[in-house]
Amino acid sequence: MGMSQPPQTDACSYPSEQVERITMSKISERENFFRMVRREPLDFVSHQPSLIRMIVPHAVLDRPPGHKAGVDWFGVTWVPDPDNPALLAVDTSKPPILTDIESWRETINWPDLEAIDWEACAAHDLGENDPTKIVIAMLLSGPFERLHDLLGFEEALVATITNPEDCEDFFSALCDFKIEIIKKLKQHYNIDCIHFQDDWGTQKDLFFRPEFWRERIKPHVQRVIDATHELGVLFDMHSCGKIDLIVDELIEMGIDIIDPAQPINDLAGWKQRFGDRMIIMGGLDAQGVIDNPMKTDDDIRREAREKIDLMARDGFFIP
Repeated sequence: MGMSQPPQTDACSYPSEQVERITMSKISERENFFRMVRREPLDFVSHQPSLIRMIVPHAVLDRPPGHKAGVDWFGVTWVPDPDNPALLAVDTSKPPILTDIESWRETINWPDLEAIDWEACAAHDLGENDPTKIVIAMLLSGPFERLHDLLGFEEALVATITNPEDCEDFFSALCDFKIEIIKKLKQHYNIDCIHFQDDWGTQKDLFFRPEFWRERIKPHVQRVIDATHELGVLFDMHSCGKIDLIVDELIEMGIDIIDPAQPINDLAGWKQRFGDRMIIMGGLDAQGVIDNPMKTDDDIRREAREKIDLMARDGFFIP
């Protein structure tokens, strides 16, 4: 979401002392980030593209090999998204892997993590190490996402109402599987952070009752957070949509970063209530401004500056 280089002073009207502080800083983006993690004073606002090395591990086939059209390790077929060909979407012309949630135990074949050449995959994905960046491994299709990958979206939503216990049993098994993946990634990739992706919100509210999330999803994601922290790895919770109803509980669960923090949420309220209790990554209006072809460069700069002014005055923000 960030630009490839820091904006010019006249474009964003940063105070000259702010620009000098960034350009003359003696510390790296990585050290500045870990000051944020330690809740220490920062030298500058982090810049996502220069701070983060986001890895989509070849060892983890939540999407087809090479992140191209094909079949993932659960047998789901993915094709380019017709609305955004750079992304993949489930091929809905194919029958779903699961015809009903009750049959998941007999139908799902869990991949054998011991059969993967993790060292070879790590060498392919990491290449030459850059000590100035933090390495984040992306784990796609968290519990709810994988449920609708396998069942289809409408059937997954129905299952949350008709078979909540079966859904929870599946979520539990999937989160156990994710924990084992994270252990492998720490061992072979030496990651700094996990990007755990599970979208829970529409543009108006949650996909389901907050009680369903609280009772059926939260306890198992909590186990993933705790296991990640036990490994000395940070936890970035990615959840698109409006998640205001549960964000307080996410903070209590101990997440380190939340993204993309879409502005349909009460971001000013988040900042006021949580202060330095979490790092917010994102916050920019991608749909209305950043990715809107009708907007100008000045519109984009204005959006970035407004969010930095709102979110970064005490640090703990990665735009």
